[in-house]
Amino acid sequence: MLLFRPAKKSRRPGWPYALPMVLAFALCLLTAVPANAQSAGKPLHLTYNNTTIHEVLVDLQKKTGVDIAFTEKLGLKHRKIDQLVIRGESLESVLHRLLDPLDVKILKGNNGLTLVKKEQAKEQESLTGKIVSADGAGIPGASIRLKKSNISTVSGADGAFRIAAPTGEDTLTVSFIGYATKEVAVAPASADLTVTLAEGKAVALGDVVVVGYGKQKKTNLTGSVEVIDGARLRNRPVMNVSQAMQGTVSGVQFNYGAMGYEPGAKMGIQIRGQGAPFVLIDGTQGDLNDVDPNDIESISVLKDAAASAIYGARAPYGVVLITTKSGALGKKVQVNFSANGAVSTPIDKPHMLDAYTFVKAMNEMHDNQGVARLFTEETIDRIIAYMKDPGGPQTIPDPGNPKNWGTYLLSNGNNDWMDIHFGNGHRNQQNLSVSGGGENLAYFISAGHTYEKGILKFGQDDYRRVNLNSKLDVKLTDWWKFTSNTRLMQSQRNKPGVDGTYSLALHHVLRTHPNQWLKSPNGHYSNLSRIPAMLAATDETVGRELTQRFATVFTPVKNWEINADYSVDLPYSDYEKVFLTAYEDMVDGSMSAIQSTVPSYISKEKTNSVYSSFNLYTSYKYDLLTDHHLSLMAGYQQESNRSDALGGLKRSLLAPSVPSMTTAIGEMQVYDAMSHWATQGYFARFNYSYRDKYLLEVNGRYDGTSIFARSKRWGFFPSLSAGWNIDREQFWEQVSPYVNAMKIRASWGRLGNQRVAAYQDLPLLNIQPNLNWIVSGNRPAYTTGPNLINPELTWESSESLDLGIEMSFLKQRLSMVLDIYQRMTFDRLGPAKALPAVLGATVPRENNSELRTRGWDLSLAWKDKVGGFSYGISALVSDYRSVVTKYNNPTGILTTEYVGKTMGEIWGYETVGLIGTKEDADRINSTKSQNFISAQVWRTGDVEYRDLNGDGKINQGMGTVTDPGDLKVIGNTTPRYQYSLTLNAGYRNFDVSVFFQGVGKRDYWLSGNMFWGFNAWNQSSLFPHHLDYYRDAEAGKYSGLGVNTGAYYPRPYSDNAQYRKNQQAQTRYLQSGAYIRLKNLQIGYALPKTWARKAGLQKTRLFLSGENLWTRTSITKGFDPETALLGEYGNGKNLFVQAVFAAGINVSF
Repeated sequence: MLLFRPAKKSRRPGWPYALPMVLAFALCLLTAVPANAQSAGKPLHLTYNNTTIHEVLVDLQKKTGVDIAFTEKLGLKHRKIDQLVIRGESLESVLHRLLDPLDVKILKGNNGLTLVKKEQAKEQESLTGKIVSADGAGIPGASIRLKKSNISTVSGADGAFRIAAPTGEDTLTVSFIGYATKEVAVAPASADLTVTLAEGKAVALGDVVVVGYGKQKKTNLTGSVEVIDGARLRNRPVMNVSQAMQGTVSGVQFNYGAMGYEPGAKMGIQIRGQGAPFVLIDGTQGDLNDVDPNDIESISVLKDAAASAIYGARAPYGVVLITTKSGALGKKVQVNFSANGAVSTPIDKPHMLDAYTFVKAMNEMHDNQGVARLFTEETIDRIIAYMKDPGGPQTIPDPGNPKNWGTYLLSNGNNDWMDIHFGNGHRNQQNLSVSGGGENLAYFISAGHTYEKGILKFGQDDYRRVNLNSKLDVKLTDWWKFTSNTRLMQSQRNKPGVDGTYSLALHHVLRTHPNQWLKSPNGHYSNLSRIPAMLAATDETVGRELTQRFATVFTPVKNWEINADYSVDLPYSDYEKVFLTAYEDMVDGSMSAIQSTVPSYISKEKTNSVYSSFNLYTSYKYDLLTDHHLSLMAGYQQESNRSDALGGLKRSLLAPSVPSMTTAIGEMQVYDAMSHWATQGYFARFNYSYRDKYLLEVNGRYDGTSIFARSKRWGFFPSLSAGWNIDREQFWEQVSPYVNAMKIRASWGRLGNQRVAAYQDLPLLNIQPNLNWIVSGNRPAYTTGPNLINPELTWESSESLDLGIEMSFLKQRLSMVLDIYQRMTFDRLGPAKALPAVLGATVPRENNSELRTRGWDLSLAWKDKVGGFSYGISALVSDYRSVVTKYNNPTGILTTEYVGKTMGEIWGYETVGLIGTKEDADRINSTKSQNFISAQVWRTGDVEYRDLNGDGKINQGMGTVTDPGDLKVIGNTTPRYQYSLTLNAGYRNFDVSVFFQGVGKRDYWLSGNMFWGFNAWNQSSLFPHHLDYYRDAEAGKYSGLGVNTGAYYPRPYSDNAQYRKNQQAQTRYLQSGAYIRLKNLQIGYALPKTWARKAGLQKTRLFLSGENLWTRTSITKGFDPETALLGEYGNGKNLFVQAVFAAGINVSF
């Protein structure tokens, strides 16, 4: 069988047509099940209203085919039932619910069941009671268990229950989905109990956890899995799920991209420090940022290999499972609406110097260099005059070219370009959902809209997203269910076309001088302000994604399920950039084209992908002698992905108002691209539990991928995990009042990684235009020699070991989860052994490097209620370090990886300080001790570096681990001790929550004019903190700001070599990236239910919410500790963090 066929142009993958055959085969299996499978063990889904127990028994006999014998003496004809809801229960379970309260005993025989009257039971032999909600309504189907004796039952239709009386003191545990689990102390002599459950969705979600290809009780989990309740992600004025998830799971890191906080910004996610996790949305791969947070029911984060191994090669760095909301059978229609509106304002936006201070500082820089000053006295006099009377012109005609207005050297304005370009933004979100269900159909339909207007004042700057979601669950029969899930997302991002990234926009602003004129005397914007070009060009990206999933579940007999699902994901992107010629005015009032915007052009690119996935798996659960619980799951998956791109560019638009390829007359430039991959996998899982005390899980997956050569495509990835619920042991009784629960777990697993570039096993010919030789009068296209390939390239694999402990104390008010882990990554791609230079080609990479990561995750939580006041505190903290254990670097060169390298290391010099005296400067110059760094003359105010190896010279030695000269590790960019703290409280109808997030330790080495201010090309503006530079001259009218020998920054120079010598990586200017930030503060008020009901509403909540309201950090002003290293054109050149103030409403009816 050919597993991976060569990619063809057709969009119709052939294997999905096998789906009808697979379903037909499954149906054949079902029809082959013997008739006696329709037994008392068959799950039932029925509803009875206003009837009697007698009529229910007759109907059950007809539907199940099981004979139920009973006499009229039992009086069942007169036993009325208002409502009986049966969801997935066996016949025996239903009969016990109906008959146990009536002292009717069920006798099993070969021909069916017989009902007889029990003898009068003694009062102390059973414990009875009722489970009710806060408003006194009975809760049917609640799980009830005596912890010590491990006896369990469920509540009846009206919430009543009967359970065997304890032999001594015991704890009755009651739980039900949607309510907080409650424990009640009981004794043999306990009277009838009424147990009231309070709503507590977050707790209930923790009872059953979504894992790979199924669900498990949290108490039975043996892997490292954390669950986020969807309610925690809602009501925050954030644009996507990643921003809302930050700080909610220990050991999970979120990082902004190069654009920082631009509209619609997505955060990258890493689990335990390496790589992006595999994200599944209702079983289909997707981008978590494209999901409306309001549609999410819960998120499961699988952090260790044991939990992730079932997904094989797609999950080398963990898994994020997003479960969206669903309807429920038998639930009346419910409509939910939520909306919020917000304003945003930059909180760390630096302000430029006034023009006069700026020009004096710049002139002093040139004085230090011993060259002519940048700004003339005449220009400075005009600046002084303009600052006294800002109503005048900001420039004069250029004496060298009288037709043009003067450039920045002649300008006399006083402009803070940060204020001119960046202001406030606003955003809003709306979501409407309808859910409910009848006897055989449940549905959930939602629509969401998100909009954000950015803080850039000129040009288009906004983001919009629309989400549509539809989920249908159909009960075709009692043993056959069908689900259809459709998601549609459309997004639109508009940016200024000339500066397509915020990084470039900031780059231009940061090199615009404050004296540069904003508008000419004729009233037109300056070219150097970039405003004309930003207003003339547009950059638009429209994304659309349609995801469809069909799933079906067959239950031939009790505890056996057959699952099949097929998903298709169709992402599409349409990009268009229109770059129009902008104009500036001349002195005579005429307009002239700005040459940097000539010629105009239009650029388009369309990309689309077709991803499809098919799963077929079956599971079976079996209980042996009541104490042994076993389950087995096995299945098959196949997936395929093809991506295509087609783009073009054409210059010289004839009709700027109608930009198109047709209305441009330049030469057309066209390009296209294609990529394809496919996988197949076989997987299995075995679970064993003894009295829910001793737990064992084994996973295995055998995966193949088209990424590698045929001989290297397949890999086997197993995992093993075990757990021990110590609190279920008899010896735990003495400490159970204080330590209520304790579980120890351990796991080991191996995962593969196929996330490498495709086609590395194929020799590729690169086509180049215009050969350097003329052939037949032309320069023809040509190809270079094929690249060298490594046919042995294969899986990168990682082995993880995880040790975890989970505990709860003081009646479950205090809980703790601690994980300690190690991950060894083998066969990482690294450099091959060096070959002779005469080879003339680049040597391909090999699977020859290894990395070790060690870390820990800790979460603590406290929750309590005192009278009508409830409160909770939760804290998360995690840490990790990664060390290279194998790498092909025999000489230990520092500029690449080497054995023993801690990832994120910063090598640099140790700083003595700034040279303070002429004698020290003369010593350095005479001994030439710092000539390796710069042969220029060293002066007071320059940096003095420490001679660590004592050889009298400051240098890098051989630049190796064994000979680093005077270099040492001065810091590390890896974020350490990442933490968050959440405080919440509620009193009556009011609630408040406070969320802090931060990093305990991190180092940055920052470069560029955002940090240093001055540079050698005069393309820099200055901020107030840049004025703390070394000065040993008195201030003058046209240069200098006065003596400052105790400065932070060194003496500035206008020569490249001079100013670079003081900016070597060093301890003096190493920055701390540690911070704590108030990420969210929210205050809410829920209208009293009586008020809401009068308005025809179920629930109404009003809230105020704020994001990024406060930050404490020691990093240099103008840098954000979360994004300091980002920026395509220099550190910190990305959009500023913004405080967001929002108000919103949630309504249910």
